[in-house]
Amino acid sequence: MAAPSSSKSNFWLVAAPSPNFEDIPTIKIGDHEVPLPSYFLILGLVEPGRSEDEIVQNVMQHTGTKALNVLTEIVHNIAENQRLLSTSPKSSKRFSVALKKSKNISGNRASRVEARRALRVVEEQLETANQTEKKILNEAMILSQRKEELNSMKMTPEERLRTLDAVEQQMKQVLRKHHDVETEISHAQRLSVIHKASLA
Repeated sequence: MAAPSSSKSNFWLVAAPSPNFEDIPTIKIGDHEVPLPSYFLILGLVEPGRSEDEIVQNVMQHTGTKALNVLTEIVHNIAENQRLLSTSPKSSKRFSVALKKSKNISGNRASRVEARRALRVVEEQLETANQTEKKILNEAMILSQRKEELNSMKMTPEERLRTLDAVEQQMKQVLRKHHDVETEISHAQRLSVIHKASLA
């Protein structure tokens, strides 16, 4: 299979196995081998100063939520590496250190503003995901009741089997949706804890 031609479509390669079947060069980020196209695309989002959460949400549009934990770790490591690379080495001169401290105070203030904004976004996402989970659980309850009601309904064995199979297929879809939304909730809760800790 040829590598996708579109830059955005290369995002899916973040979750590619290692060694990947595309024979695309990789770079080791943390414990993961990340294909270079994916690395440079994520780096391109990190450099303008976007938050890690925004970058993860952006990339998830192309990868889906299956590799969410891996993706979150990769984005964090790339962002942290970039931050360390862009940090000037400390000077031993007292006057320079004083100026650097002043810059850090300003930077910390900006970081807190960004953390508050990111926390609001995450809490909104968490609320939406919790509401979605309630709807999914309600769907599951309705399907479970429908399955029980089949026992008392008059129908041929063939009809009962077809109806039961249809209900089972619907239940599988609901369970998949519930798994996805649970992943989103777990991710949002983790980010919420991180942002709250940065504001403490």
